[in-house]
Amino acid sequence: MKHNRLIKEIKIGVVVLTSFLLFSCMPRIDVNQPLELVWDKNGKKNHDLIIFLPGLYDVAEKFKKEHFFRIARNTGIKADMVAASVHLNHLLKKKMIKRLEKDLFQPALNKGYKNIWFVGVSLGGLNSLLFYQKHSKNICGVVLLAPYLGDKVISKAIENAGGIDNWQPDQFDKTEDIKNKNLVDLRVQYLWQWIKKLNNKNISQLYLGYGNNDRYAKAHKLFAKFLAEKNVIEIQGQHNWKTGQKIWQQQLSTRDKSGLLKSCN
Repeated sequence: MKHNRLIKEIKIGVVVLTSFLLFSCMPRIDVNQPLELVWDKNGKKNHDLIIFLPGLYDVAEKFKKEHFFRIARNTGIKADMVAASVHLNHLLKKKMIKRLEKDLFQPALNKGYKNIWFVGVSLGGLNSLLFYQKHSKNICGVVLLAPYLGDKVISKAIENAGGIDNWQPDQFDKTEDIKNKNLVDLRVQYLWQWIKKLNNKNISQLYLGYGNNDRYAKAHKLFAKFLAEKNVIEIQGQHNWKTGQKIWQQQLSTRDKSGLLKSCN
């Protein structure tokens, strides 16, 4: 009994320490202020727009530094592109969707953009899916690069339930797993519930890319089962920008076959 109690105390200590490090390392963001936007415009008026959302500790400028805009231009992409500094705090304080709507999405619609795609990296992938969940009628598709779709606890729970069809939110192996879930993972649970009910049209507009050594690869593989083979790219790599660049390059080079970034209006 003492041994089990010690193990439980260690687990709790790890969770507390991890949470402390996570929030102490996060840059301070005022979620009530407009989002920082980094644009790369074609120079000519068009109806196509690609919106990029960054990962946990990254900002909009990262997409420019990591050459995502340049890679797109080099492969013939004519759409205007913009990255938005959506942060974890926006999600935790339930401001992510409202800020994107007010600062970028609605203004883009007002300016005449009709063919809008999202590209989300890691946490940005989760944010992109959550936004698409609400605005799928006005979004052509979503490109997910190593998206955060839950940790090993959620993936394991889905597997132990016999697959996603049998799994329900909050269906974990142990009660302490529920207590240790943060707000982000609670959102992820209900996102999975939404994913398994998606119709074929919405599923066909989702594209996934990830590295086989990504720490979230188990969740990626579960999600890939919902998608058409042409919509999924798995390469050798880990959860980093280098792998993301390679996937983005490959997705763009095969877009004529896959339909990625295709106009929908």
